[in-house]
Amino acid sequence: MATPLGRRQYSRTSVKWPVTLLTSQDKTEGETENVCPTGAFISCTVVPLSEGSLRLVIKVPGHQPINVAGKVVWSKVVNPNQGAPSFGVGVQFTKISENDSHFLREVILKRYGKLINRLIARTEKPPRNKEDKSIDNVQT
Repeated sequence: MATPLGRRQYSRTSVKWPVTLLTSQDKTEGETENVCPTGAFISCTVVPLSEGSLRLVIKVPGHQPINVAGKVVWSKVVNPNQGAPSFGVGVQFTKISENDSHFLREVILKRYGKLINRLIARTEKPPRNKEDKSIDNVQT
C-alpha cells in the first residue's frame, strides 16, 4: 500500500548545503538540493562512481559537518542544455549517527512547521470584502 510520501519514510526538505562525496578513488564537490534523515539529492559536475559505498561530508552553515556513509541509488543529467552539464545524484544513507539523523528531522520539522503556520494563517484571515463568498453566507 502506498503512503502519502510514496516509497519514502520521511519527507524531504530543500536545502542548499555544500557537500563533499568521497570514494576510494576520487573526491567530488557538490551541493545538496534536498535532504531527509535517510538520504539526499545532490547536484554536482561529476558523477561519483556508483559502485560500492561512499562517504559524504555535508557542510551545514552554523552547525558541525554531517559525516555519513551512503550509496548512489540513481544519477541523471540535470540541465543538459545549459552550459557545462551537471548531474543529479540520489544517495541513500547507509550509516548516519543518531545525532545527525535527529538534526535532519528537526530541520524538516522546522521547515514544514513554518509552512503549516503560514497556511493556517492564510485560512484564518477574514474575507477581503463583503462580496467574498463563504460557507456562512451560503443559503440552503
